[in-house]
Amino acid sequence: MFQERHALLPRETHDEAARYAFVSSLRKMFTVELFPGMRTVYQQRQLPAFEAKHGRAPNSVREASELMEKSAYYRGANIIGRAAQELLWDTVGESVERQLDTLDEAAKPRAGDLGTVRTNRDMEIPRYIDTVDIHVMPGNFHTELSSEDTYAGALYDRGVHVFSFGGLGPRNDGLGVAQAAFIKERFPDLKPRRILDMGCGPGFTTLPWKDAFPDAEVHGIDIGAPQIRYAHGRAEALGKAIHYSQQNAAATDFPDGYFDIVVSMLVTHECPQPVIRGIFKEAHRLLAPGGVTLHDGGGTMPHDPFDNLLMSWFGDNVNEPFSAGFKSLDYDKAFVEAGFDPGKIVRGTREPVYLKGQLPPINFIGAVKE
Repeated sequence: MFQERHALLPRETHDEAARYAFVSSLRKMFTVELFPGMRTVYQQRQLPAFEAKHGRAPNSVREASELMEKSAYYRGANIIGRAAQELLWDTVGESVERQLDTLDEAAKPRAGDLGTVRTNRDMEIPRYIDTVDIHVMPGNFHTELSSEDTYAGALYDRGVHVFSFGGLGPRNDGLGVAQAAFIKERFPDLKPRRILDMGCGPGFTTLPWKDAFPDAEVHGIDIGAPQIRYAHGRAEALGKAIHYSQQNAAATDFPDGYFDIVVSMLVTHECPQPVIRGIFKEAHRLLAPGGVTLHDGGGTMPHDPFDNLLMSWFGDNVNEPFSAGFKSLDYDKAFVEAGFDPGKIVRGTREPVYLKGQLPPINFIGAVKE
């Protein structure tokens, strides 16, 4: 599936397009074939050998890991998964760097813009972000190369499309579309005045909210200034009135009760547990009575050692150090501690809009403010 063209999307040469296609196919092979194949290797080869020797199954992640490390398949799949991740950013990064001046200029605010953008030169980047290149993405979401830099935003917009082998749709918006549809179905009478997308990145999770609720004022915030600049230019190019600002989702400058919907998508798994709790607390402060907050997640850490090993794969191989903590968090308790009534917690699942059959259903969890 081709990515929809807009004024901020980096253009690729013939050779760059060929590299994109190769990396996408390599990522797809790993995601659809190699990674699921680890379970087959474990169940059909490694586990029977372990049980024959010890008379029991592995009872810890360490034992499951040591057992799988003896498998050439597992070691080889790990190498391919990591290599594909690094190759992704190398490939897309060269294309973005080649035309960065043009992208920076196109993203600048102009008279007559539909939305607004504001960055914060005094923003303190939290240590958990500043010390880790999440996804192995060079510089993470926030590193700036110039005063008007959009590099991280352009890199992420193009990179996610290659990473997902086009499976999030031509606008990378499949998860945002699913989340907005879930809210509309669960709360059909909700008529939001204002909506906030926390950790919006380059904006592909934000725009679906304007499509779902065209009369609402939609805001997107992110810790990274390059993301915000790019997101604004992207929204303008696509004809969407969105208000973007560089802010920490756990401590925004919006007034109490300002929003009717506060959401995040693919954010909490990149945050330590105390930060997730802070985000939920801030969502409670920002919501008007009757408002809804919704986030992806809410699962539990599996008890099986091998399932735990797979869960830790992303932390060990592609710089997702908080993914295990994200799964083990007691979400009900976290929402209650944030101020929500325990009887107002919302759960549900929804199939991905585009990647059906290739990814598990999305788990949503949130709460309604009384």
